[in-house]
Amino acid sequence: MNFHYLPDFDEMSRKGFEIVKAEIEQKPDLLFCVASGGSPSGLYAEMVAQQKHDPEFCTSLRVVKLDEWGGLEPGSTFTSEFDVQGKFILPLGISPDRYLTIDPFTNDPAAACAEMKAQLRETGPVDICILGIGVNGHIALNEPAEGLEPGYHVGELAATSLNHGMIKSLKQPPTFGMTMGVGEILSSKKIILFISGSGKKDAFEQLLKEEVRTQFPASLLWLHPNVDVLIDQRVV
Repeated sequence: MNFHYLPDFDEMSRKGFEIVKAEIEQKPDLLFCVASGGSPSGLYAEMVAQQKHDPEFCTSLRVVKLDEWGGLEPGSTFTSEFDVQGKFILPLGISPDRYLTIDPFTNDPAAACAEMKAQLRETGPVDICILGIGVNGHIALNEPAEGLEPGYHVGELAATSLNHGMIKSLKQPPTFGMTMGVGEILSSKKIILFISGSGKKDAFEQLLKEEVRTQFPASLLWLHPNVDVLIDQRVV
């Protein structure tokens, strides 16, 4: 792992953009795994700003969505889809034929995940995988467990995730997750892990132990040869 300690969120985001921009310049049609949430949002804003100066930026980029909440009420705006559409897909003009996603309101989550897994086998591996880290060490919605799924799957949500303030405030909170598996994440050519936001200090300290265990899924990233960890120093 390559650890980058940045003074604040903006500098962390700019560092992430430098890394991503260099990769896209080398391979304009690379497969980019987009994650929802606040941690990578600054990176996406930098990418959108770059495209305003360089209209050709990201015109060939292929995108796959990392994960999705399941069990939300129809039309809920809490979905990963709503988040990444607003911050990434629409502003960058990513056309549907270049975007592999899963419907948060699917009637058959298992079949939808199986389709995502099959399409990833056909179009992958991911070139750049964007990740955040959960307070319990989850990556995507791969929660702490005795064993972890390698491929895209329906997963049970941990109590620590369900007790997050934003989730607890929902009228109808999610009841399960649909997520890229750890095998697909670790098959990515490059991983960028953002560590920012409240409550991440303990998770970061656990990550530094270099102890690989499924009860702390982020620790499996030690098995990957090309991980950049971008840290907002204010939270650690």
